[in-house]
Amino acid sequence: MTDHNLLSVFTPSRTPPADLETIHVQRQEMLEDVVDRVRESATTGHKHHMLFVGARGTGKTHLVTLLVHRLGHDSVLDEQLRIAWLNEDETSTTLLELLRRIYMALIKRYPDEFTEESVDPIYEWDSNEAERMLAKLLLDRLEGRSLLVIVENLDALFEGLGKSGQQKLRAFIQENPVLTIVATAQRLVDDITKRTSAFFGFFQTEQLKTLSVEQATELLAKIAILDRKSELAVFLQSATGHSRIRALHHLSGGNHRIYIVLSQFITRDSIDDLVGPFAKMIDEMTPYYQERIRWLPAQQRKIIEYLCSRVRPTPVKEMARQLFASHQTISSQLKNLREKGYVLAAKRGRESLYEIAEPLMRICVEVKENQSYEPLRMLVDFLRVWYDGRELSARLEECGVGTLARAYLESAIEKNTEQGDLRTQLLMEGLCTELGYETSSQWSRRIESFSQTSEELALACGEWAKGNDAQALSLLDEISDENNNHSDSTRVSAWMLAAKIHEKQGEFGSAIKYINMILSASNVSTWQVAKALVFRGLTYGELGEQEKEIVDYTTVIDLPQAPAEEVVLALICRGVTYGQLGELEKAIVDFATVINLPQSPVRLVAQALILRSRRYRQLGEQEKAISDYTAVIDLPQ
Repeated sequence: MTDHNLLSVFTPSRTPPADLETIHVQRQEMLEDVVDRVRESATTGHKHHMLFVGARGTGKTHLVTLLVHRLGHDSVLDEQLRIAWLNEDETSTTLLELLRRIYMALIKRYPDEFTEESVDPIYEWDSNEAERMLAKLLLDRLEGRSLLVIVENLDALFEGLGKSGQQKLRAFIQENPVLTIVATAQRLVDDITKRTSAFFGFFQTEQLKTLSVEQATELLAKIAILDRKSELAVFLQSATGHSRIRALHHLSGGNHRIYIVLSQFITRDSIDDLVGPFAKMIDEMTPYYQERIRWLPAQQRKIIEYLCSRVRPTPVKEMARQLFASHQTISSQLKNLREKGYVLAAKRGRESLYEIAEPLMRICVEVKENQSYEPLRMLVDFLRVWYDGRELSARLEECGVGTLARAYLESAIEKNTEQGDLRTQLLMEGLCTELGYETSSQWSRRIESFSQTSEELALACGEWAKGNDAQALSLLDEISDENNNHSDSTRVSAWMLAAKIHEKQGEFGSAIKYINMILSASNVSTWQVAKALVFRGLTYGELGEQEKEIVDYTTVIDLPQAPAEEVVLALICRGVTYGQLGELEKAIVDFATVINLPQSPVRLVAQALILRSRRYRQLGEQEKAISDYTAVIDLPQ
């Protein structure tokens, strides 16, 4: 990214607030609500205290930075509110130390009102007197204004204060109702949730969610616009862009910070431009994650190192087996790690699966274990997700022999060859997860068949399965656009899927319009023509246009080299329509043809026998009807 649009990965407060406003997604209403609550706290006697809880990288500091920015530009609050944004790296073990931190933050923000000279005398007193004097000084200098204290990592603050310090802080707030607190934390700790704690029920708590695919798309598009990459922003909103971001979700886990990191690389036109900076970023971030792992007790460290080596969520029993520990021991340690924000859990039936909460943490273990100069898995997987096989091969041809970029491209192509296309796999996994077990079992085969043709088609089918008909049709219209680089076969499949969606909606005219587009297109296979005609015939039937219906079925039956199954379907459908028109003999002839065709699938032979028996019963030929029912019973399974 260009320097003037630098987005700080670990310290959003260093990013210009205007840029943070530009890329703000997902939490617009939440931010407006907290601004309103602080405004009410500043202008009335009703004080709000808010806590935002989320894992590392979920945008807590981004939210707080925008809050401070908006409050600082609110003219109503100029004379009624003072803001103390505490340094998150400092530790307070007493109320005195916390009050000093608050005062020093006010000095930094309002140097004309709060000065270092004014606080110097407190250092001459003992701690009790210093605490009393500093509290009085703080309240006097506020001059009746409200004070907003912003605390990041509230769990760490409370741990430092301990039970006694927390009680003194709560008493100070109650005795001096000028204070309102906006805090963040990685997790809800006992100091907040236990009924016996000083701050039980004190905070209005909001859990910060990770990004959805749609929100991630919006974020990346906004970053592209901020970086003046308008073509990239348009691409990200396309069907192909959506499918790539959906696969990218595997690397990010919906984590805001990781999308900020990856946004720097999806704009790279050259693989050399991508690999070098990516490797540099990994080199810079690895010590941070290694240090976080070192903080853990040995058993928890082993679990994290193991999970970092896994590419999929892992059940407890598998971890226990691999780590030579009991199921109970691993479960207990995982509970603690989950509370600390290191791992995430998901259910699969009765079984719990665990994975690393921050995918980038995997890097530190991989770097530590990778003693040779092998390509890093995360970057290889990024290439496999962001580029399809054709693009990887094309870029490989552009790379010089022996370059780092070539090594990564060769590794990505090799993995796709050995393990299959990663982007398609992740697309399927993501859609099946969103659909749920029962729905995905009904739709997965159809979605997978589309994925063999086009990931965009699979995505559209997935949206239809989720009930998002409008989104599915929008994606299909995009595929149909001749300006997009899709094959004729893919466009035909898109038209057929669009026709089915319209037919399910009862929009039969629109369904027929799409079928007509298929039948008038060039380079349409006989199989596609036959399927389209059968479908159009069924749709004409819904409209009561039975003569047109019979014409379409007859065309399929007479079509040279038509697939046997489509011919059989057409015969059955035409027989049903003849029966509805009272032409029972014609119906019986069509069903007999199906029954006698060697290529007829057993299930369709059974259907034809049942339908023919009904026609025989209408004609009063009971013995023939019984014979057909018996034939169904005797059919091989």
